[in-house]
Amino acid sequence: MSKNTSNTSPESGPIIATFFRFVIPSTLSLLAISTASIVDGFFIGNYLGADALAAVNLLMPYFALLFGIALMFAVGGSVKASIHIGEKQYASASSLFSQIFFVVLAMVILAIPLSLIFSNYLFAALGADSSIYPLMQSYFEIFCFVTIVQLACLVMYYFIRADNRPELGMRALMLGALINIALDALFIGKLGWGVEGAAWATLIAQVIQLLYISSYFFSGRNNLKLYWPAFNFKELGYSAFNGFSEFINEFSIGLVILVFHWVISRQSGVEGIAAFSVVNYLIYISLMVYYGIIDAMHVLLGQNFGAQRIDRVKAFMRIAAVSIATLSIVLVAMLHLFESTIVGLFLEDDAKQAQQLAQNFLHIVWPIFLFNGFNVLICAYLTSAEQALHSSIIAMLRSLILPISFVLLLSFLLPGIGFLYAVPVAEAFAFLFAVIFFINYRPALLLKKSIG
Repeated sequence: MSKNTSNTSPESGPIIATFFRFVIPSTLSLLAISTASIVDGFFIGNYLGADALAAVNLLMPYFALLFGIALMFAVGGSVKASIHIGEKQYASASSLFSQIFFVVLAMVILAIPLSLIFSNYLFAALGADSSIYPLMQSYFEIFCFVTIVQLACLVMYYFIRADNRPELGMRALMLGALINIALDALFIGKLGWGVEGAAWATLIAQVIQLLYISSYFFSGRNNLKLYWPAFNFKELGYSAFNGFSEFINEFSIGLVILVFHWVISRQSGVEGIAAFSVVNYLIYISLMVYYGIIDAMHVLLGQNFGAQRIDRVKAFMRIAAVSIATLSIVLVAMLHLFESTIVGLFLEDDAKQAQQLAQNFLHIVWPIFLFNGFNVLICAYLTSAEQALHSSIIAMLRSLILPISFVLLLSFLLPGIGFLYAVPVAEAFAFLFAVIFFINYRPALLLKKSIG
């Protein structure tokens, strides 16, 4: 372990320096992921039009389901691995990592053939108009294989961070994002390959990214080993349960988007779905910024809970809350100052109706950025404290139960696009529950329970 790494270890390093040593790579990593997605949207929207943008975004709920399952195992398992590492039990951490890696890989390899065989039924269930099935199919056939590589890399990323190597994960994800952007420009902008070009760009980038992050196992500094393990289904079940809130957060994004697509398609058709895609991209960017902090907190909190350093847990929570508050204010200010410019990045000049709809949508949903960062922070805290049930309740409320309930209710009560108020109202109500749970499971009380 290098001197710099030991000086900023989660259990003993200076709070501020350690926080930013983990948060900066994590944030840059997730921004790299979101940037690649946003650039996909930029090239598709500007070069291929609103139909292609809608076709790609209609597939999001399905991939969110697969990603959510993998994230559930990766986050829940990496939190437990962080605790094992804090206790210096590296063999246990390696066993858990290996089990989760192969379980996630088996899951996605089984899912892909089924989804390809029944793709038309899937497109119909996602609320797509049959006129854009060919566009969806062209993208879907390639992106299914992207998912296999992407989820393998996802599991490695979370566990390598748990082993105090956040910089490696950051470099891998940033490399993948830069390659994806360059190939988007080549395949879509120059060669005119259409939506297939976007999918091929992502596949090539993900393969290179996976190869790079795999260098961890040849570094000589890896505490985690990857091997065919003896599967402990109780341990796997516990990891899935502990990460269940992350599954809910990810899967429910897809499900809520699906419900919104159904409602919007009745009112505004493909133009409305393309406009809502812009809103999705912006919410996605904000969540990636917040998750940059949250993912780092899983390691920082997990290892300190393992070492029973509750003083450091409280200190890391304070600095994370201040950081999220600052970022929330900046994001809201940027949306108000540069709204038309931001919308114009995703939709070509000829798509005037979609541009106007996107701006109208943003006028309604912007308050979400004042609450969602704090909600996911408290979810991360409860997950790291192994309070999975309460973390899952917040996740269910903020990203599934409340938004779907409100959107169905408001679509009947309010005319036009008033149903979009469901997005910020749901997040605000969830914030109230999150605060109550945090107060009831604050660090000092958890310490008393562990001692008692």
